[in-house]
Amino acid sequence: MARSADGERWLWYTPRTADCLPLDPEAYPSTVYDGEVVPWPDWACKAPDGGIHVDARIAAIDVHLARAPRGRDELTWNCDFQVLLATRQWLSRIEDLVDGRQVALGQVFVGGKALPDWATINESHATELFSSGGWSKVCPICGRISSVLRGKVFFSDPRIQGRPLIIASNEIMVREDEVIRRGLRTPIGAFKPSLVGFRRGREPA
Repeated sequence: MARSADGERWLWYTPRTADCLPLDPEAYPSTVYDGEVVPWPDWACKAPDGGIHVDARIAAIDVHLARAPRGRDELTWNCDFQVLLATRQWLSRIEDLVDGRQVALGQVFVGGKALPDWATINESHATELFSSGGWSKVCPICGRISSVLRGKVFFSDPRIQGRPLIIASNEIMVREDEVIRRGLRTPIGAFKPSLVGFRRGREPA
């Protein structure tokens, strides 16, 4: 992607693995979704149209999983709500960019015991990616923006300008200059990162 007119670009890291991690049904109350009984954490939200997602008003999320991450992956995700999980070793390279208020880390539990090598990373009222041929909708309860991406992908919210770290849905975005300065490598289990810019004055597609 060409550099945006405003100069800033972010590297977009997203999990490659399809082997997502289910929530521990014993750790949560349940609800019925699409005819199935599913775990219902206190950080979840159900929109009037039935869509379920992470409540946009929450930053730090602790997750109780049915099993631990497997293999060498350093970036993975929860199946039910697409909560991002990363190893603390990889996060240690960018942890100073986590402000603890808008972007926060949470704990990961299996069988009631914390996994010290893993953390969740989430952003409250996350700025979503948009695209030239996609569409988006906003949850009227929590304000979460959900987007379908088609065509050229970009940020359109000017509030992201100057931010070195953005967590959008199940993606980690690190500003290009910070990646270069830190020598940040792609986490194992993530796709090769794409570059995403900002389009001033563009409305969500």
